[in-house]
Amino acid sequence: MEEKKSKIKALVLSVIFVMGLVVLVGLCDFCLARQGYVHDILEVVHNGYEKESLVEQNGQEELDNTNSTGYDTLILGASHGRSAINPKYIDEALNCKCLNLCIPGETVKDSYYLLLEALKTNDVKRVIIDADYQYYLGDQAEGQFEEAFIYNQLSWTSSTKWKYLFDNVNKLDFRNAISKRDVYTHSPSEIKDNIIKKVSDDCNIYKLQVQDSGGPYKGNGFFYREKTSSFYSGYMDGHAFCYDDQVDDMPAKYFDKIKEICDKKGITICAVTSPIPKKSCVEVHMDKINQTMSDFFNKEDVVYLNFNDIEEDELNTDYSNYVDAEGHMCGELAEVYSKLLSEKLAELYS
Repeated sequence: MEEKKSKIKALVLSVIFVMGLVVLVGLCDFCLARQGYVHDILEVVHNGYEKESLVEQNGQEELDNTNSTGYDTLILGASHGRSAINPKYIDEALNCKCLNLCIPGETVKDSYYLLLEALKTNDVKRVIIDADYQYYLGDQAEGQFEEAFIYNQLSWTSSTKWKYLFDNVNKLDFRNAISKRDVYTHSPSEIKDNIIKKVSDDCNIYKLQVQDSGGPYKGNGFFYREKTSSFYSGYMDGHAFCYDDQVDDMPAKYFDKIKEICDKKGITICAVTSPIPKKSCVEVHMDKINQTMSDFFNKEDVVYLNFNDIEEDELNTDYSNYVDAEGHMCGELAEVYSKLLSEKLAELYS
């Protein structure tokens, strides 16, 4: 009897310890974890519309949430896509509702899980992949501490978060697996702001000050980057991407998963490469990179639109229209490029 009581006591103490740990981690996440662009754009994905997209009706501002199916067209990619593609032109050309879900640092792996998350609340018909070679070539190793930055912003009630956890249990840093440690702040003023924002539920994405956006938020995932006098001439070319004759195994694996989902659900998919400066194309031997990327998408049987081959009279891709040599577009060029991309997509889907 005493042995039985001892086992029960040990079990109860274990449960209390685990519950205490859950409460402690939850409290730390609530107070210390910063909410930023990833959190807010995921809110837009879940709502199927932007809360701050207002229309005048009977003299009052009301939410423009008439589309119950949410977004039917998604753009997936990283920072190049976020500053290059304004979804409003795709909306006009394809008569659709498009969301730019490109997030700086978003890998092909992240795109896969974002697509899974979006499909839960949106009737997606088209997926456009903004294919930046820097996320396809070179060593795309998994297991980096910071790679969970999107996973961390998913709710524990999300099946996508649990799938990510179980799929990557051997790769996730333990601290990031159970908490949002990657985005913790220890500044008293920021902790105060965190708590105020979460208590007030003030998730107005238009008010969000995104440090790396370079300009105002224009809606549906697009930032209009302002021209700047401090042009950065460096490159993220440490892996000598031009010498890779095939896409790395990790992005290839997750692109296959994206393609499989799209094929299964009848979602059309195409890949585009937004143009970088012409001088940069020469510097990084973009002709070789383009061939590798083109071969990959041809093998995947996916339409590939490579805008690095575009004629200069259609797009002025000199340095003056970018904030850096790597290829982050300024808003003026992004508007012209978005219109051209929309025309090409309209031809493709006509």
